[in-house]
Amino acid sequence: MVPLLLLASIPSLLWAAEGGATNVSDQMVQDEKNGQFVWKYYPPGALKRGEQGRVGFTLTIEPTGVISTCDVTESSGFKALDAETCEIMALYAQVKPVRNSDGRAIRAQQAGFINWTLPPGATRVAAASTSKTMAKPDKMICRKDITTGSLIATTKMCMRQSEWERSTEQGKRHWQEMQGKGYTNGDPGGGS
Repeated sequence: MVPLLLLASIPSLLWAAEGGATNVSDQMVQDEKNGQFVWKYYPPGALKRGEQGRVGFTLTIEPTGVISTCDVTESSGFKALDAETCEIMALYAQVKPVRNSDGRAIRAQQAGFINWTLPPGATRVAAASTSKTMAKPDKMICRKDITTGSLIATTKMCMRQSEWERSTEQGKRHWQEMQGKGYTNGDPGGGS
């Protein structure tokens, strides 16, 4: 069974995997850093509107420890906070591979949440939508590719599912256009 990942703020994920703070003063320092991190990456529009709330999510963690997908499972009632949660997780969360009872790294899903809390002095004016029909943001999908010209360096690319689909469609159209102009197998003349 995969453990439930509970987060009071996004950096909790970053340090929870490492064992967390060990005493009260360490915990206070860690909590302060967590707040500063979330405040630094708070969606500007949501901050201006005074939006705050809890967003639940599920991460798919590959055997290599890479987050391959993030899906919002619980809405805060604010579109900007819901959308930003998976972007923040994809860009900044660092997780260790999940291991089975034999100690082998496996693909797994972990659930967690972020409590988006406004920084001190921010105006709290917005009320969360009570509607349960709020549109769920697209799933965030990430992949790692080997960097061109290197055998070991990788580049991480994360996009929403609709963006991946649009990119794939554009790539297909590009190759179809190239084939229509006589470009095949890298030979502009079309010959072998």
